Amino acid sequence: SWRIGYMVAPNHLYESLRKVQDTILICPPLISQWAAVGALQAGRDYCMPYLAELGEVRKMVLEKLSPLHSFVTVPTPHGAFYCLLRVKTDLNAMTIVERLIREYKVAVIPGFTFGLEDGCSLRVAYAAMEKDTVLEGMDRLVKGLHDICGGS
Repeated sequence: SWRIGYMVAPNHLYESLRKVQDTILICPPLISQWAAVGALQAGRDYCMPYLAELGEVRKMVLEKLSPLHSFVTVPTPHGAFYCLLRVKTDLNAMTIVERLIREYKVAVIPGFTFGLEDGCSLRVAYAAMEKDTVLEGMDRLVKGLHDICGGS
């Protein structure tokens, strides 16, 4: 047996559970689902300002990540609220994730959670971030990745 967070499971279920663990934790509660139905009923005009703001935040995130281009590849997230970073490093993703949390107070999710097994991938979500917190969080992330992986 092994452990994911507080879950104990047989070894033969490891790969399948590892892929869905994030989804289990972020599954929207019923009240959120009803709120989404209300937003859809309100129509496109209701959502457009939020989509524009998300687009601005996405642009800020990509601009902040650009100095890492020598060892981090960032495919453009067209319409997503997260980006997947491909980090050129010999370190494994979980080592980087743990150090980013402990040393830089910023959280990302390892790409293997989504089945990305090739190399080192990290998912950076920014959907709930306000513009003013994007700068601080991204500065910490960029500094952390530079310090942890920039020389490897």
